[in-house]
Amino acid sequence: MKSYYELLGPGRPTRTVLTLTCLFSFILYGFEQGALANIQNHPVFQSQFGHPSGNYLGIIVSVYNLGSFFGCIVNFFIGDKLGRRKTVWVGFTLVIIGITLQTSSYSVVQLFFGRFISGLGTGMETSTVPMFQAEVAGAHNRGGLVAAEPQGVALGITISYWIGYGCSKRHDQTSWRLPVGIQMLFAVLAWFMLFLCPESPRWLMKKGRVEDARNCLARINNVPKDDPLVNKCIDDILYLQEIEGEGEKISWRDIARGRDAMHARYRLFLCVMVQFWNQYGGVNLVVYYVPLVLETNVGMNTNMSTILGGCIMVTFFVFGFIPTLWLDRIGRRFALIGGSLGQMLSMMMITILLRVGSKSTSAAAVAFFFTYMAFFGTAMNCVPWVYVSEVLPLQLRSKGNAIGISSNWISNFVIAMITPIVTKNLGWKTYIIFTLTNGAAAVMFYLFCPETGNRTLEDIEAIFLNHNTLFYGISHFDRPLADLDEKPEISHIESASKLLESS
Repeated sequence: MKSYYELLGPGRPTRTVLTLTCLFSFILYGFEQGALANIQNHPVFQSQFGHPSGNYLGIIVSVYNLGSFFGCIVNFFIGDKLGRRKTVWVGFTLVIIGITLQTSSYSVVQLFFGRFISGLGTGMETSTVPMFQAEVAGAHNRGGLVAAEPQGVALGITISYWIGYGCSKRHDQTSWRLPVGIQMLFAVLAWFMLFLCPESPRWLMKKGRVEDARNCLARINNVPKDDPLVNKCIDDILYLQEIEGEGEKISWRDIARGRDAMHARYRLFLCVMVQFWNQYGGVNLVVYYVPLVLETNVGMNTNMSTILGGCIMVTFFVFGFIPTLWLDRIGRRFALIGGSLGQMLSMMMITILLRVGSKSTSAAAVAFFFTYMAFFGTAMNCVPWVYVSEVLPLQLRSKGNAIGISSNWISNFVIAMITPIVTKNLGWKTYIIFTLTNGAAAVMFYLFCPETGNRTLEDIEAIFLNHNTLFYGISHFDRPLADLDEKPEISHIESASKLLESS
C-alpha cells in the first residue's frame, strides 16, 4: 500500500527529493537559532517586547530549545507508531504554526508560544530525520548524507544572520518580522515535498510490511524488487529482528540493568554523550550571542560586531562541507576527537587573549572565534547526528534517537538560558569552562566511541553483539577506512550464533 505520490522517477530523483526534505528540517532549525541573534538588540524589537535583557532575553531565546526537548519526548511515545514520514510531517506542521505566531506577535506571550510550538515541531523533526536518512542511504555515502543535514543548520544560521543584518537598517516592524517570517518559505516547501518521499524500508519491516519495504527499497535504488541488493537487505533485517526480538517485548528495566542481548544501555549512553558534548562545547555562546559577546567581552561597536558575527557564520557554513564530502573517508572517531581538540585550543586562546585585555589582544581573540566555528563546522556540528542515527538497534532506533536528541535540546536550552548571565558576570573566565569541556569530550570519544563508518546499519550490530566491554573506543579497532573495501563481509549468522551460545 503506497503512502506517497510517485511523481518522480525511481533512483536518483527520489533520493534527491528525500535528501532535500530532510535537509530543509535542519535549515529551519538554523533559521530559528540565528533569527534572534541580530534583531534582539534592535530598537523596534526591544520596544515591541518591553526591552528584554539578561534573564528575560535568555528565556525568550531558550524557550525554543525547551519546546524542542519536549518534541523529542513526544516523539519517544508516538514516533514508532506514526512512522518516519508522518512524524516529520507533523513536525513541519507545528513549525509552520509556530512561525505564523512569531511573525504576527505583538506581545511576549504570543512570541513565547510561537517559539515553543516551533521548537516542538523541530524536536520531532530532528529526532527523526537523521534516522530516516540513515535508513534509506547506502553504507558508502550514509555519513555524508546525514552530515549534510546539520550543514543545513549552518546554512540557515548564515542566511538568517545576513537577512537580519540587512533588515537592521530599517526602523519599522519589517526589521524583525521579515527575518523571522521568511523561513516559512522553507517550511511550506518541505511540507509539500514530503508527499513525494517513500517511507523508511526498515520501519516498514519493523511493522511486518515486508512487501511495502521491498517496493520502497527497489524504488529508492532503482532496481527490480527481486534484485540481490533488495533481497540481501531484507534478509539482514529479518535476521536481526529475530536476534533482537520485537520492540514490544524489550524490557526497559533489563536495558537499565544492562541485561539485554543488544547492549542497548551502552548504545543509549553513546547517543546521549555525543549529543551532550555537541552543545557543551560552547557553540551556542557563538551562534546565539556572538554580536553581544563581541560587544561585551571584546569591546566592539554594534555594527562591526554584527558584521563579524555574520562572517563567523559564513566560516561555519563553508567548513561544514568537509564532513559532507569526506566524512565516509575521515571516519567518525577521528572527526569527533579532532574537532573537540580544535575547539579546546580555540577556546584556550580566546581565554588567554581576553585575559591579557589589551586592545590588540582582544581584537586577536576574534580570530579564534573563527577557528572555533571552523572546527565545529568540520566535526561536532554534524558527526553526533550521524553517530546517533547509526549505533542503535532497529527495535530501539526511534525511541533511542528521541532520547539522544533530547540530550542535545535540553543542553541547548541550558546554554542559551545562562549564556547572557555568564558572559556578563564572568567575562573572559567564561571561556575557561568551555576549554575544559571540549578537552573532556575528546577523552570520552577516544575511550567509548567505536568506529561505525563504511558499514551497513546491520553490520554495525556486529560491533556490539561480539563484544561486551566498557571501552569500545579503544578495544574495537578496525583497519584504516581506506582499506575497508577489501575487508571480508561480517557474518551476522556467525556473530549471532556466538551470542546465543554464550547466553
